[in-house]
Amino acid sequence: MKKKDPEAGDLVVCTVKDVKDFGVVCILDEFHSKEGFIHISEISSGWIKYIRDYVREGQRIVCKIIDANPARGKFDLSLRKVNDHQRREKLKEWKNEQRATKILENLSAQHKSSFPLERVTDILEEKYGSLSYALDYATSFPEQFMSGLKEHHWARVIVDYAKENLKPPVAKVSGIIQLQSTAGNGIDVVRKALEAGLKGGLEITYAGAPKYRIISYAEDMKTAEENMRKTSEAIIAAIKKAGGYGEGPVKE
Repeated sequence: MKKKDPEAGDLVVCTVKDVKDFGVVCILDEFHSKEGFIHISEISSGWIKYIRDYVREGQRIVCKIIDANPARGKFDLSLRKVNDHQRREKLKEWKNEQRATKILENLSAQHKSSFPLERVTDILEEKYGSLSYALDYATSFPEQFMSGLKEHHWARVIVDYAKENLKPPVAKVSGIIQLQSTAGNGIDVVRKALEAGLKGGLEITYAGAPKYRIISYAEDMKTAEENMRKTSEAIIAAIKKAGGYGEGPVKE
């Protein structure tokens, strides 16, 4: 489920609210318009003569959280600690999430009581990590999406929309992981470890004991590889915690 508050080290999308001589007040767009502050020393690594040469009111920027105190509503930000690649990727992620949110809002408006928006978004964020990835998964793997949400009748609404309006992501990467457990309930141990990975929303198939294939689709190869890596780490961590063995992934 989406975090209620950002944490130190997170990248966040912000809208500049007020530019002062000593720093900048920003709205944290992903966190219900909470506010953060960029001290002038965190605007740029060089000397700053006019702060408005770097930021202006209404501008959308990407910052890093360098200190967070949610209880006091205090979030210190840095602009200079975000490189160009991080900025582009974060803005792309944010725009995709905005688009997915709008799609689900429209579906909720069309289907009203049968599509409880807040409940739907909570479930999708918890299971898939983000709304945009959930829609990608529904587009690429409609049967698995339906199976994973079979107790929720609104899943069919999403799949039907995806079939009509969305295109599957174009980048695909697959890899093999190995999982073993010598416990008496070894099959259950492996199954539960795989379930830890399924929360990431990737396709996992049996490739002959002790091997399992992870298939990841995304808009670009780097994202697909990153999703596969994170899923593999979650699965392997889960089986090792249960006393089993795991390694991989080995790309195919």
